[in-house]
Amino acid sequence: MQPQKIDFLLTNTTLVTMNTEHQIIQNGAIAIKDGIIQWIGSQDQVGHQFEAKQKLDLNGKVVTPGLVNTHGHWAMTLFRGLVDDCPLEAWLDRIWKVEAAVVSPKSVVAGSQMAMIEMIRSGTTCAADMYWHYPESFDAVIQAGFRMINGPSFADIPGFEERRDTAYQTAIDLIDQYQHESLIHLFIQAHSTYMTNLPMLGDILKISLSRNIGFITHASESKGELENVYNKYGKTPIEVLDSVGLLGKKTLLAHCVHLSDAEIARLAETGTSVSHCPSSNMKLSSGIARVADMLQAGVNVSIGTDGPASNNDLDLFHEAQLAALVQKGVSGNPTILPAEKVFAMLTIDGARAFGLENQIGSLEIGKLADLIVIDFDAINLTPCYNLYSHFIYAMSPADVCHVMIHGKMIMQNRQMLTLDEEKVKSEVRQIAQQVQMV
Repeated sequence: MQPQKIDFLLTNTTLVTMNTEHQIIQNGAIAIKDGIIQWIGSQDQVGHQFEAKQKLDLNGKVVTPGLVNTHGHWAMTLFRGLVDDCPLEAWLDRIWKVEAAVVSPKSVVAGSQMAMIEMIRSGTTCAADMYWHYPESFDAVIQAGFRMINGPSFADIPGFEERRDTAYQTAIDLIDQYQHESLIHLFIQAHSTYMTNLPMLGDILKISLSRNIGFITHASESKGELENVYNKYGKTPIEVLDSVGLLGKKTLLAHCVHLSDAEIARLAETGTSVSHCPSSNMKLSSGIARVADMLQAGVNVSIGTDGPASNNDLDLFHEAQLAALVQKGVSGNPTILPAEKVFAMLTIDGARAFGLENQIGSLEIGKLADLIVIDFDAINLTPCYNLYSHFIYAMSPADVCHVMIHGKMIMQNRQMLTLDEEKVKSEVRQIAQQVQMV
C-alpha cells in the first residue's frame, strides 16, 4: 500500500489530547494534511503509512491543543498601562476619550498585530476580539494566520454616534463579506446592556437568527453596571438579555462577576457560556466571579484575558493560574478548580463557548490542526509528576517553542514566521506618542 501523502508528521512527543477521555499519549505522533489532523497515536504505529513534506522530531516535547482566549480587546495593547489603579467606570471614561482621539484603521491593525504576537508567544491559537475597524483587523488576522472570533459590535458610546446610527446595515454587510473566511468565526456583539437599548438588542437578535451566528457581550461585570442597568431597565443585565431572547447556547457572556443563584441556574438552563477574566476583575476591583458555583450548576465557563489595558498581559497560562488560586482562596477549599479542569477551560471548554468544539480545542482526527509544542526540559518544569499541574501552576510563555494554526507553522523555535515583531513594536511606539498627547 502506498504511503499517505501529508504535510506534517510530528513524532517523539507526548500528546495531551483533551478528547472526551482526556487521553495522554506517551511517545506519540500526529499526522496533518490540509490543516486537518489525519491521524494520532503511538509512534510505534506510524510505520511507513505516511510520506510527509515535513517531519519534525520533537525530542520528547509536549503537544497540546492551542489555547482559546474567549474575551479580549486586542488593539488595546496601544493603551497598556495608560489607566491603572482606578474603578471600571473611571477607567472607561478615560479610555473612551483616548480612543476617540487616536483609534484609526492603521492604529487598530498595529495594536492587533501586537496582541497576536503576544498571544502566539504564550500558546494562544484562537482568541475573541471586540473592537472596531473590522475589515482592516480581519485582513491582518488572515495575513498573520491567526484564528479570530469577532464580528460587528453594537454600542452607544460618546464620540462614536456615526457607528451607532449605521450599526445594523454595517453589521450585515460585514458578516456577508467575511462569512467564508476559514480563520474568522463571526459573532454579533454588543458592548453591554447599559451601552445599548432594547431596539439595538432586538436588531442583534434579528441578525443572530437570520445569519445563524452567536452573540457576545459584557454582562454583570461590576456593581456599578448593575445599578446603571437597573436604573435603565428595572432589571439586571442577565434579566434584560433573557427578556429579549439573547441567552442560549450561542451566547457568550464576559465576566459575570455579580450573579444571583437564580441567574446562575438560568445560564445553565439556557446553555449560555461565560468567559471568566480574573485579572481584569480584580485589577478594576469589580469583584470575584462565582466560578465554582457556575461550574457546579453546569454552566460552561472558559477563560479570557480581557484587554491589555485592564489586565495588562495576554498570557492565558497566567490567567488560568490566577483563576484556580483565587477560587481556592475565597472558597477555603483546595480541591476547587483542579488543574486538569482549568486546562480544559483553556482548551475544549473555550472552543465549546464558541460552538467550535467539533473543530478545535482537542487533538482528534478530523479536527483543525491548532496546536502548540511545550518544552518540558525548562528549569521551571523540572521534574514533572503531573502535566496538568505544570500547565496551570508552573508554565511560562517562554516554554512554548512552536505554534501551529490550521496546519500552518506560525512560530517555530520561538521565531515568529508570519508577523514582523520589530516592525510592529516600532509602529506601536509611534502611536503611543500620540496617545500621550491626548
